[in-house]
Amino acid sequence: MDKIRIGVVGLRFGQWHVRTLAAMPEAQLVAIADRAPGNAPDGLAAYAARFGCQSYTDGIEMMEREQLDAISLCVSPRWRAPLIEHAARRGIALFIEKPWATDNAHAQQLAGLCRRLDARVMTAFSFRFLPAIVRLRELLDGELGPAWLLNAEYVFGWLPPPGFWLWDPADGNGFFNENSCHLFDAVNYLLGQPVSVTAEAANFTGSPSEDAAAISVRYAAGGLAALTVGATGAKGFREYPRLDVTTQHGQAKLLGRDHIWERVSWTLRDRDDVRSLLLPAELEGRTRYTYAFRHFFECIREGRQPSVGVEDGVRTVALAMAVYESARTGRKVML
Repeated sequence: MDKIRIGVVGLRFGQWHVRTLAAMPEAQLVAIADRAPGNAPDGLAAYAARFGCQSYTDGIEMMEREQLDAISLCVSPRWRAPLIEHAARRGIALFIEKPWATDNAHAQQLAGLCRRLDARVMTAFSFRFLPAIVRLRELLDGELGPAWLLNAEYVFGWLPPPGFWLWDPADGNGFFNENSCHLFDAVNYLLGQPVSVTAEAANFTGSPSEDAAAISVRYAAGGLAALTVGATGAKGFREYPRLDVTTQHGQAKLLGRDHIWERVSWTLRDRDDVRSLLLPAELEGRTRYTYAFRHFFECIREGRQPSVGVEDGVRTVALAMAVYESARTGRKVML
C-alpha cells in the first residue's frame, strides 16, 4: 500500500486536514464531502479541483463511489453515527475529530457502534503526537521517572459566538468538551487513567455556558494534575498550551505556541543544568496533524488499532462531563 487513499468529510474544520493530507507523500487525497458547499472557501467543486480530488455533498455517497482506505471525519458529534457505521461496514478506517461525542451516553453509544462493527478508529488528539510531548513521554519512562504533580494551562483568545455549534448541548456541549479535551488527552497521555475530578467553573463573558475552569484531577498511578482551561485569553499572547510536571527524579516544562507543543525542558533533582529541545511541528510543510496522520497510516498498513482510539475519546468526554458536574454540585466526581 504505497499511498493511503483517504477522503475528508466535513470542511468547516476539515480544511486543516485537507491541507495536511495534500502535503503528505504517503497520502492520496481522493475526495472531499460537505453537505453545505459554502463551507469550502471557494465553493466545493473549485476547492476539490485545487487539490485534484472529487467533491460530494454526501459523505456516504463519497464512500460508495470511491475506493477508500480511510476517511477523516470532521463533522460535529451529532452527525457521526451513520457515517461511522457506513465506513466500518465497508472496512474503511476512521480518523475522527474531537470531541468524541456530546456527553457520556453518546460517547458510549458511538463506542459500542465501533466495537460491534470492529471498526479501526483513531481519535484526532494530535497534541500527543507532536515531537516535544513524545520526548517528554520518553523522559517520564526513563530518567525523569513517573509524574507526581502536573500543572497545565490551555487558555487562549478564541470565544465562539453564542450560536456556534460548540455551545449546543446536543452537539459540542460546551467549551470544555469541545476544546479543552485536547489538554485532557495530553495529560492523560502523560499521567494515565484519571479517577476523580474536582472543579470550579465560571461564565465571565455571558456565553451560553461556562467559559473557564480550574480543575483538579487525581490519577490511578498516584499523580495529581491542576488544569486551567478556557476561552478567556487575550489574542496577543500566543504561548499556549503550557505544562509543568515534577517527577520522581526531576522536573520538566512543556511549552507551546498557537496550540502546538514545541519546546521541552528538563532537569534532574540533584542537577543545576537544564536541558532543552526546540521541536516545532510546523516546518517544511508539516502541520499539527501530520504526526497523528502518519501514525494512523502506519496502523492501517500494519492492520492494527491506533494507540489513541475509542476509549481515549470516551475518557475525555467523561472528564469534561465531570468538570461540569463538579462545578455544578461542589462535589468531587469519581470517574
